[in-house]
Amino acid sequence: MSHNTIYHKWVPQWLKLPLLIMAMFPHLMLMSLFHSNSAFTSSFLDVDSDDLQYLLMLMYGTIVVTLLVLPRFLAYFSVKYYILLMSSVSIIILYVVSVTNNYHVILVMRFLEGIFGVLEGAIFLPLITAELKTKHARIVAYLFLYAIMLTGGTITTSLLKTSIENYNFQHMVLMIVYFHIFVLIVAFSIFNTNRFFAKIPLYQLDHVSCFLLWLSLQSGAYAIIYGKRLMWLESNQIVFCLFLFMISSGLFILKQKYSKRPIFHLEVFSYVHILVGILLFFIFYVIRAGLNNVYSIMANVWKWPWEYINNIQYFNVGGTILGILISGILLVRAVSSKTIFASGFAILAIDCAWFTYVFYPDTTLWTIAPPLFLQGIGQGLLFTPLVMYIITGLPPNLVSNGAVMGTTVRFWTTAIGYSIMQNAILYLSLKHADSLSMNFSPTNPIFSTLWNSNFNSNLSKLTYNDAVSVTIGGFKSKISAQALLLSNMEIFTILFWIALATTIIILLYKPAKIGVRNIFY
Repeated sequence: MSHNTIYHKWVPQWLKLPLLIMAMFPHLMLMSLFHSNSAFTSSFLDVDSDDLQYLLMLMYGTIVVTLLVLPRFLAYFSVKYYILLMSSVSIIILYVVSVTNNYHVILVMRFLEGIFGVLEGAIFLPLITAELKTKHARIVAYLFLYAIMLTGGTITTSLLKTSIENYNFQHMVLMIVYFHIFVLIVAFSIFNTNRFFAKIPLYQLDHVSCFLLWLSLQSGAYAIIYGKRLMWLESNQIVFCLFLFMISSGLFILKQKYSKRPIFHLEVFSYVHILVGILLFFIFYVIRAGLNNVYSIMANVWKWPWEYINNIQYFNVGGTILGILISGILLVRAVSSKTIFASGFAILAIDCAWFTYVFYPDTTLWTIAPPLFLQGIGQGLLFTPLVMYIITGLPPNLVSNGAVMGTTVRFWTTAIGYSIMQNAILYLSLKHADSLSMNFSPTNPIFSTLWNSNFNSNLSKLTYNDAVSVTIGGFKSKISAQALLLSNMEIFTILFWIALATTIIILLYKPAKIGVRNIFY
C-alpha cells in the first residue's frame, strides 16, 4: 500500500512533511528538556540534580525496553488511531505530573512516559522518511531527529520561559500538554484510518525479558546516580542495587541465549564495529558531560541569570546544527567513518583545551561563546555518524537490535558521564579548597590585609560577632568558587588528552574504515 493513502485526499503534499516534523517535536521535548544541563537546571527549579537526573534515566531506561516491542505496536494500529491513543495517554500522564507534588507518583508517571512517550513519537520517523523524495531519506530523517534531540533542551526552555519565570514546575509541565494537544489535532486532521504497516497481532510478547532488562537498567542507573550521595559500597541501598543489577542482567542474558524467540539477539556483540561504536559513544558522552559543568559554573560562580544562560546556550545550538549539517554532507558523500570520527574528536580536543582558559572568577560572553560553539560543532558532527556506524553492516534481522543497542549505550553513557563529573568535581574541589585554605593564615600578609579590609567594612554595618561570621562566609565562598574553577580546568585538561588520544587511535585503527556507505547500497 502506498504511504500516501494514509492521508486525507485534501491534504497538500507540501504540508505533510512540516506537520510531521512539528508533531514529532512535543515527544522529543520530554527527552530533551533540561537533559544536558541538569545541575544548572536544579538551581532554578529547586530540584535536586541527582533526582532530576534519575527521573531522566527512569524514562530513558523505559524507552530502551519499549523499543524492543515497538515494531509490534506500530504494526497493530492504523496511524491515526495509534497517534490519537498514544498522545491521549501522554496527555493524561503529563496532566497527573502537573497536579501532584508526590515524588513517588512522579516516578510512576515518568516510567509511563518512557513507554507512551516513545510509542507516541516513534511513528513519525518512518512517516517522515516516506515523505522525503531522496535515496538518502533515512539519513535525512535521522539528522532531523538528532538535531531536535541535541538542541531541543534549549529551544524547549525558551518556549516555556514565561511559564518558568512566572509560575512553577507543574505549570511548566502543563504547558507541554498543550504541545501534545497539537499532535492530536494534526493526527485527527490529516490522517484517515488506512494502515501504514501490515497488521501484526499483539501477542506472545516476552514480558519477563522486558521486566528483567528494565530492572537491570534501573538498578544500575540508581547505583551510578546516587552512589556519590550514599557513599557507594558503604550504603546498603547501593549494594542491593548492584546485586539486583547483576542478577537481572544475568537472567536476561540467559533468557535471550536460550529463548526460541529472543527479543534481543546477543550475536550483535560479535560484530567488531558494534564494540568500537560502544567505546566511542562512551568516550563521546564523557566528554559531552563536561558541558554540564560549564553551565553550572555560569549559575553558581559567575551568578548569571538562568534566562541569560539559556540564551548563551544558543551558541552551542548554532554549532550543533552546523555540525549536523556537515555530518549529513559527509554521510551522503560516503566519507569514511574514520575521517568523520577523527575530525569530530579532534574538534572536541581543541574545544576542551580552549575551555581550560575560560575558567576565571569573572569572564565575558565573548570569552565563553566560541568554545561553546565549537563544542556544538564537534557533537553535531559525531552523533548521527556514531549511530549509523553502530547499525551499519548488520544483517536485516539484527538492524532493530542494533538501534536498541545504540539507545542502550546512550542510556549508560549518559548516567556514567553524569556520575564521573559529579564525583570528579567533589574530589577535586575538596582537594583545591584544602590547598587554598592553607594560604589563609594570620602569618600571610596578603590574607591579613584582605581580612582587615573586609572585616572593617562589615563591622561598620554589623555587630562584632556578625561581622566575623559574614567575613568568614565571604572567604569560604571565594575559596569554594576558586576551587570549582580550578577543578574544571583540571577536568577539561584530562578531557583534552582523552579526546586527543581517541583521535590518534582512530587514525591508527584500520577496522574503523568500516564505512557508512553500506547504508545506501
